[in-house]
Amino acid sequence: MSALATGSCPAQLPSDALNVEPALQADFLTDEPSIVPSVALPPLMDAPTELPPLHRVDQAAMPHDNLAAAPSEPQQARVSVESVPPPSSLTQAEVRQALRLSTIEGAVANVHLAITGAIGGSVFLTGFAVLLGANSLHIGMLGALPFIGQLTQFVAAYLEDRFGHRRRLVLTGTLVGRLIWAALLTLPFLALTEDTRLLTFFALLACSYAANGIAGNAWLSWMSDLVPPRRRGSYFGIRNTVATLSAMITTFLAGLTIDHFRLQGREATGYAFIFAVAVLAAIGAALLIHRQAEPPVQPKPRMRLTKMFSAPFQERPFRSFVMANVGWALVTGIASPFFFAYGLTVLGISFSTLSLTVIVTSAVSLIFNPLVGRLQDTVGSRLVLVGCMLGTVPLPLAWVVATPTNLFPIWLAAIFTGVFWPGLTQGLANVLMERAPAAHRGSAIAGYGAVTGFGTLIAGLIGGSLALWFAQIHLSLGMVTVTGLAFLFLLTSLGRIFMAAVFWRTLASP
Repeated sequence: MSALATGSCPAQLPSDALNVEPALQADFLTDEPSIVPSVALPPLMDAPTELPPLHRVDQAAMPHDNLAAAPSEPQQARVSVESVPPPSSLTQAEVRQALRLSTIEGAVANVHLAITGAIGGSVFLTGFAVLLGANSLHIGMLGALPFIGQLTQFVAAYLEDRFGHRRRLVLTGTLVGRLIWAALLTLPFLALTEDTRLLTFFALLACSYAANGIAGNAWLSWMSDLVPPRRRGSYFGIRNTVATLSAMITTFLAGLTIDHFRLQGREATGYAFIFAVAVLAAIGAALLIHRQAEPPVQPKPRMRLTKMFSAPFQERPFRSFVMANVGWALVTGIASPFFFAYGLTVLGISFSTLSLTVIVTSAVSLIFNPLVGRLQDTVGSRLVLVGCMLGTVPLPLAWVVATPTNLFPIWLAAIFTGVFWPGLTQGLANVLMERAPAAHRGSAIAGYGAVTGFGTLIAGLIGGSLALWFAQIHLSLGMVTVTGLAFLFLLTSLGRIFMAAVFWRTLASP
């Protein structure tokens, strides 16, 4: 849901980051496909690039990772467990019960998200597309589709302002978006031509992203009011940890399942099985969401849709930050959809092995998430964010130098993805919360997701076109031969260096 569907804080890393987004895409790009959170913030990056972490802090997990550093809202908008709630607010017992249910829901929802990649993609989504006949251009389109979810997050902000029922929006969006997989799992068994099958796949997947986007934005707004500001860091830290563990276990078991059925020549049946499990998890998560208490929405004057979108962009600090993120989405998004495809088709890596690389990234990120948070509190988001951005530069190159008989660079990238991507996801989320105008925070986050998502859309289409163009080109660099998709990995590394300089300058001014 860039991006929040309903589940956990942002935690998806790019393919080299094994995401990150959307996160804020939840959805942030990483260098490896990631396991995503249940509901995520609009992806701060927009498409995974290397090896994303198992759970992208739910873009529902939207705080692609950390709401703790978000500027506090006006006192009257807070739900505080430490003070006596006003008559219209929830009781302390209701808040505690809702937070417990949300933590459990994050774990259940991540079973669905880890398998389907409903926020920022997954190895199983990529493999399923290849099974249906997808080529490089189609894989690029797959990376661009999350833009639809980011665009509908803005629609969600409008619906929330108009009707005020966030739980209803979250329930409707998650059920529609996730139950679509009950139809998708039947595609390999239908008597359709390959073109018709792919067209149906992309159409249904687009509808799923759209519904998840609506749920994600409403979920973030709901959680922002439900979780007391002074408890956000500790609460989402626990929730994200639980969600990540759930995603790690799910990814590993799903990888073993697919490999088992592939050996029997029944790969389509394997996908049908794991997607059926994902659908059941979606239903379980919806039942938990239904039981969670919702704080009353603070009344706000109505705005025209055009004014709602444009108002936050009148603020220069917010506008410059969004434009920098568009650039980041472009340089990471040209390669992010292709890491898993490259591993499966060129390096011959099995699903279970790819799943393990994702698990390694997520396990490392569990260690570095709290460390990065404390470091940002000490030296500020600018230094940590740009430092981590530079740290991701060599990660895509690991895929270039790896061979079918030497996967050590991939494992190394998986480890360092878990080191550097948490700083990106948390840093971008924190800066977004700081720079989003307080008077228009909901529409600012949705607008951010829509604009940066457009960058991801363009990046995916450009990446798919370049992948076809590079397919027949070979370049020898010493002992390394670069060909096909590997050229995209070189381009994204160069682009990250440039964008690190852009962010250093952008974040220098308040």
